[in-house]
Amino acid sequence: MKKCTTIVIVLLVLAVLPAFCAAGYYETGDQVFSFRAGVDFPAFLSFLNDPSRNQSFSDIHMQRVGGIASISYQGYLTQNLALGGELGYQFINSLTPSLYTAVPITAKLTYVPVQTGLFDLALSANLGMAFIKYDDGKYLAPYASITLQPSFYITESWGIGIESGIMATAELYTKNATYDKYSNNAVLGMIPLALVVSYRH
Repeated sequence: MKKCTTIVIVLLVLAVLPAFCAAGYYETGDQVFSFRAGVDFPAFLSFLNDPSRNQSFSDIHMQRVGGIASISYQGYLTQNLALGGELGYQFINSLTPSLYTAVPITAKLTYVPVQTGLFDLALSANLGMAFIKYDDGKYLAPYASITLQPSFYITESWGIGIESGIMATAELYTKNATYDKYSNNAVLGMIPLALVVSYRH
């Protein structure tokens, strides 16, 4: 958990470093389409009602690799802020033969403090819901992420970048849930590492 907190703090600090700030490139109304694909790693599994069951990436059985892919659209509200949405898919090998899959649908807010026309540094926050499938269960869960993305534009419109950060989803039940599901209330955190191709106009 401490490692994840450190990562988030580093991302925030990097995103607001004034030394890298340059004159603005984007204008209100500009649009960006992005396509993302890469891998993800479990960062932590935190059981809200039973901390003794908590797990982190240092646990050997948490050292799995999955995959992520998404498409997003955003429009600039100001020179530095863009708002839009993202539709994604991710999977990860679980502790059992079953596969954990998620289809997140989120609102996406991006702050771009660094924008030179050739290079962008963007900090994004996603918030929404995800359709989860695991073992024989299917459920809708809250989903959130914070990511940092440096991008280089090889033409006026097309750019390529790398994105990483922290993603989290929660499995939540009430005390009245059947089969003692309340004891399984948990938050799963994952670290993505993805290649991003963007088109702006």
